[in-house]
Amino acid sequence: MGYTMRSPYTLWLAGGGDGSCPAAIHWQPSYIEQAGVAPSLVLACGKDHFGDFPLNGGWRDANDKQGKFPYTRRLRIKQKWLRRQGLGKAQLTAGDTGILGQSVTNPTASSPSSELGQAAIRQSSARLTVGGNVLDIHYRVAGSGPPLFLLHPSPLSSAFMEPLMRRLAGRVTAIAPDTPGFGDSDPVAGEVRDLGPYVRAMTALRSALGLGRVAIYGSATGAQIAVEWAKADAEAVSGVILDNAASFTDAERNAIMDGYFPDLRPSADGGHLARAWRTAHDSTLFFPWHQPSAANRLPGPPAPAAAMDFTARGYLSAGPGYEAAYRAAFRNERAERVLPIRAPLAILRWQGSLLKRWMDRFDDHQWGRNVLMAHCGPSSEERWACLEAHLPAVLPQDHAEAEALRLDTGVIRYADAEIGQIRYRMPSGSPSRILIHGLGGSGASVAAKLADARTVLIDLPGHGGSATPKAVSVAQCIQAVRQVAAQLGPNPCAVSGVGTAAERLAEQAADEDGKLTFAPLGLPWHQEVPPDLTPEASGAHLWRGWHWLRRQWLQRNEAPPAPAHLTRLLLDLMRSEAAHQALQQACTPPD
Repeated sequence: MGYTMRSPYTLWLAGGGDGSCPAAIHWQPSYIEQAGVAPSLVLACGKDHFGDFPLNGGWRDANDKQGKFPYTRRLRIKQKWLRRQGLGKAQLTAGDTGILGQSVTNPTASSPSSELGQAAIRQSSARLTVGGNVLDIHYRVAGSGPPLFLLHPSPLSSAFMEPLMRRLAGRVTAIAPDTPGFGDSDPVAGEVRDLGPYVRAMTALRSALGLGRVAIYGSATGAQIAVEWAKADAEAVSGVILDNAASFTDAERNAIMDGYFPDLRPSADGGHLARAWRTAHDSTLFFPWHQPSAANRLPGPPAPAAAMDFTARGYLSAGPGYEAAYRAAFRNERAERVLPIRAPLAILRWQGSLLKRWMDRFDDHQWGRNVLMAHCGPSSEERWACLEAHLPAVLPQDHAEAEALRLDTGVIRYADAEIGQIRYRMPSGSPSRILIHGLGGSGASVAAKLADARTVLIDLPGHGGSATPKAVSVAQCIQAVRQVAAQLGPNPCAVSGVGTAAERLAEQAADEDGKLTFAPLGLPWHQEVPPDLTPEASGAHLWRGWHWLRRQWLQRNEAPPAPAHLTRLLLDLMRSEAAHQALQQACTPPD
């Protein structure tokens, strides 16, 4: 469950209808429903667990004066109780950073602003030439100050770094790329034997952004890329912070990797969904996830379903190619790879890390004066405070502004609208048509079937990689189309839609903008209301969406799309659930 904050000590609990856990707090109802058990506030999100706090007299139910909690929608935390627990107003009003500092967010969401006044995060893309191959790298930027790259774990994307970006945006310019093959970045070409291709992509991005010296923070896979980057591009790396970095023996590594990587080749029976979910689910309980035992059990309560869903979507989005960087990072996890780094280096020894057993191996080695073992307490707040405390030692003197680092030279590009960024896919030729995807889809999901050298594929608000306003409206969709049209230049342009609702949007956009001409295509799209896709610990929501999508084609006496395409459609459907329902209602004429 997530929360939004209306006043300093009021938490508004929500079931996470969009599949998100926007701040790192949820309630564990079982603690409340057992007779005679005092209410307890569980501060946790994903794999992070801050603690279980008996509330006793520290709470009151704003809706139920008798304290029957399970159906309560609002809770007030008393200021005196907060002080006794060591939690202050500043921590609770930190928005997405929250008490834990790391949150589970929608992997494809882009929300540049919110009612909490968080730092603006902008997305962009860069077309690079790496090792003779053209590669599009997608990235996020925020803040103002010394440039700091944030490299994410596998199988996630730079969306994972958004809470940390907001936290650091007042001190640095944070640049968070999607590792090649994850998020919206192209995969590297050819067979991957080591992390070299990923390091070359990062150095090419640094150069394309016009940055001189940069600092690097990396977690898990991102930490191993940071290790190799610091050695390969030593003159440009001012310092490094490693998080969730381990040192395995060869025997340990082989034992962990044996069975660690599920086969995620899409299958018509949806078996890859079950494999992705099992991996994501069990990864919140054990490390390694496929070797359950008391010794491998992770601390804290089971993660919320939203955390499992976040990881599962990362796997499904990356597809079977997710293994390349993941395996290369595992092979790199040894202290001997870190020892040659000469730049200032802080290794976060976070007591809550799932890799703590293997992080402690770093104590078996003699380190240079440039290396600091930064010991952190078990909570994520202590972890992030530790990171911030050691930032000055690794940051360069260079200065950058996030806005100046938006290149938009890749296929994926962005137009600025009042609600935030609108994503579109640029064709290889001169644009002559804007195509609006069907409700619940995205530009990416129609690209394989309908893209050509002159068609621009837009993501509607609340869909794909476009910003999600509080309540998506037809007017916002029209503005989004017109903003993209304006960004394409002065030439006239056709506008079309996939399905009845999208065609109505296209026609209205043409009515309001003289540059646009409505060009109907008459293409079918889903008419049914999609099912509830709220994440469940069983993963059943994945199956509901999968079979609902299949049924849309079968009802038209057509074969469903190929499994890989159907998986893409499922991810789009889950991402856009709230916007889909709102627009479907708005675009359906009354009986």
